[in-house]
Amino acid sequence: MSDNKGTILDWFKVRRESVIMKGVRDHAQKIGDTVSELNRALAALCDSDKERALDAIKRLIYSEKEADMLEEMISEELSKGDMEPKEREDLLHLTQNMDNVADWAKEAGMNLQLVIEANVSVPLSMWRKYAEMTKELDFATKQLRNCVDSLGVNNDAVINYGRSVSISEHKLDEMYFSTKKEIFFAALDPRAIYLMRDLLHGIENSSDSCKDSADIIHILVISQIHKAR
Repeated sequence: MSDNKGTILDWFKVRRESVIMKGVRDHAQKIGDTVSELNRALAALCDSDKERALDAIKRLIYSEKEADMLEEMISEELSKGDMEPKEREDLLHLTQNMDNVADWAKEAGMNLQLVIEANVSVPLSMWRKYAEMTKELDFATKQLRNCVDSLGVNNDAVINYGRSVSISEHKLDEMYFSTKKEIFFAALDPRAIYLMRDLLHGIENSSDSCKDSADIIHILVISQIHKAR
């Protein structure tokens, strides 16, 4: 193995300013921006402000597109980098999983846009539940970003941020079933039921992808700590 090769943690320690490392951090930021805009859109609907919600959805779509471009750039750079094949594969797997967080948030945003455009009536109590869910998802993606930023710097911080993501995912699971129950028993327009259910799935899948990404990082850190002993 050359001096430039090693584990992902070693690589992150010595290459924190590399194109790939910056790309991974920027990618995590854009994923966070995408989810934040989803939360802003739902918070706007709690204020019955559809125009503000639609503006937030436009920014959400833009952020998700930027996240996609960064993911492509990272994949391309990794293909010509000096990382060992197994480490490269792990980092690609992590980046693709993180991108799913933004993909599902965009899916939720597109369904939200349809709800607004169809002008179907949704109770304020239900908008508040969705806003609370995306607020928790926004928190989880910020913890995931902290997790990425701590790679190669502080293993304990990586593990703690990862645990925080898992706790948020459990909270979101409970919110998911509570909101699903409200949809089931509400006297909603059939179009609203269909779209609100898909919106709910988008948020849930985004949360699952966030936890999966934190789990991948956790496994990488723990396995490489044991390898070093």
